[in-house]
Amino acid sequence: MKIAIISDIHLEAKPYNLIEKQQDIYNTFIEAIRIIKKENPDLVIIAGDLFDNKKPSFLSYYYANFLSIFSDKIFFIEGNHEPKVSEFFKTLGIEKKEIISLKNNLYIAGIDYYHNHNVIREKIKEIRSKLNPKETILVLHANLLEAMPFLKEEDKYISIKDIKDFKFCIIAHFHNSNLIENKFLIPGSLERLDITNQDERKLWFLDINEFNEIKPYYHIIPTRKIIQTDNKEEIIKILRIEKLKPIVFYTGKPEDIKPSELILFERKCLLFKIKRKVEETIDDLLNTEIQITRENLEDMILNFLNQFEIDEKLKEIFMKNFGNIDIAEKELEGWINDFETDRNQQII
Repeated sequence: MKIAIISDIHLEAKPYNLIEKQQDIYNTFIEAIRIIKKENPDLVIIAGDLFDNKKPSFLSYYYANFLSIFSDKIFFIEGNHEPKVSEFFKTLGIEKKEIISLKNNLYIAGIDYYHNHNVIREKIKEIRSKLNPKETILVLHANLLEAMPFLKEEDKYISIKDIKDFKFCIIAHFHNSNLIENKFLIPGSLERLDITNQDERKLWFLDINEFNEIKPYYHIIPTRKIIQTDNKEEIIKILRIEKLKPIVFYTGKPEDIKPSELILFERKCLLFKIKRKVEETIDDLLNTEIQITRENLEDMILNFLNQFEIDEKLKEIFMKNFGNIDIAEKELEGWINDFETDRNQQII
């Protein structure tokens, strides 16, 4: 038996507000469909966040409809970006199921995303009451403590210890792929969605033999590089070997880049930006794709900001406005302008 796994596709997302990146997401999704069709699995698991928006556009539906070729094989759960994705799958003739039975007394059990992870724990208990976890592949869309080291309060997030008795676990939501102890699979996103997605993009499969032994394997999905570096030589090397124009954030000294190099980088990169430390910090906070809960948000921001020598005013802005990104961005714009004014006066 063979199972294909996709998650965190985020159809319609537009990283860095680049239309090319939006198209990249559609392209990698179609490449994944092509590979899955060739592999011809018995089941296709969609582990949440197929769409990026709660109200997908016609174009997103157009691409998502390519899943119809697997309509008799799909098992899905809902992610945090798509509370009504079940309505889409109904158009493909696919009803939502919490549990399905496979061959050889093996089961698949799925749990949708819940903001409160204690609800997920209760759902896990319910599954245990119905099925033997040793015969069950568990599919979640949740924050896994071991995959996100900045999560501090262990009791508020799902941990491996909460699900270790299951035969195999698929935990979507985090966008970097990982396989822990050959049993806890984080499939990751198919496309590089932001600067934190440095590793190769992988399309995962499970091969299950007649003894119900599970062997995970994957196909590499070629994607556009997103890099951050202070090394010009590294940028030049990447420009030589990459087929797709990369997105490059240069964090070195601006004066070290010659005008001719700047012209080259801007022409050869999809996006080339010289970033100052304060811009780097702000971008990382505002553009992060990691979904976090309100309980740990304040601690996460403070821990992040404390890594840098940042004005207390910046911390105050985030602590005051972290629930409203629009207000925070306006406050930050004013803070940056004040920062630039003070710096220019010091130079003069």
